[in-house]
Amino acid sequence: MTTAIRTFFNERADAWDERYDAHGAAASERLICGLGIKPGSRVLDVGCGTGLIIPWLLEAVGGEGKVIALDIAERMLRIARDKYEAWNVEYINADVAHTPFLDFSFDEVVCHNCFPHVVDKEEAAREMFRILKPGGRVTVCHNESREAINALHRRIGGEVGGDMLPDERGMRGIFEIADFNEISIVDKDGGYMMQARRPDNVKGGK
Repeated sequence: MTTAIRTFFNERADAWDERYDAHGAAASERLICGLGIKPGSRVLDVGCGTGLIIPWLLEAVGGEGKVIALDIAERMLRIARDKYEAWNVEYINADVAHTPFLDFSFDEVVCHNCFPHVVDKEEAAREMFRILKPGGRVTVCHNESREAINALHRRIGGEVGGDMLPDERGMRGIFEIADFNEISIVDKDGGYMMQARRPDNVKGGK
């Protein structure tokens, strides 16, 4: 299944940016800039695609921070790298459920418009817990509501036809099992956001 998803996105990488009009890009910008990421943060951009949110993440972390852009599709990563080269951005070809990072590597993990395509969501949540610093935050966000996202994937069908964003109970369960706390979910017509934190007092990796 992971191979099918990788192939799906590699085949569409060259035309991927055409999916985002000015309205969609502006919505993503508002969403990312509204996260309040602190200067100096180390941020993992999960499912970075062709790099849509990288400029806003770099602006947020400033000259003292770093952005790691991760994607399962190597063609997506190559396009993102060609567009955004900076000393404090790095590109990694990997599955978020199995990353090469050390424990406690990140202050923030951001999954923008990608979580439905994560094949093993529970394992991915455990991995995000492991690589976040104590007190670190994970954000799963979309420019549309959960209902709209899932309906879109059903219409597309094929490899992504079953890629669904879980309901509130399902999302809470995925991240509670991984030991996250302070879980909050906002789901409305203008977008979706789930946030959770790794507790300050939990030191061990999962």
